[in-house]
Amino acid sequence: MRKLIPYMIFLFLLPVISYAQPAIEFNSESYDAGTATQGDIIEHNFEFTNKGDEDLLIEKVTSS
Repeated sequence: MRKLIPYMIFLFLLPVISYAQPAIEFNSESYDAGTATQGDIIEHNFEFTNKGDEDLLIEKVTSS
């Protein structure tokens, strides 16, 4: 029975370990810059937080 306890603990903790992941949450997901003409410089900062339980790595950012 004593040899079975560590295996049972591992089986109960396995789902917790395997589902750990980052989760990004934005304050706002879009921005309306209004009407702009060619040559205008438009800037906006998107604020976000990591609500997950692992490090959040941002590897590639593009605009649309």
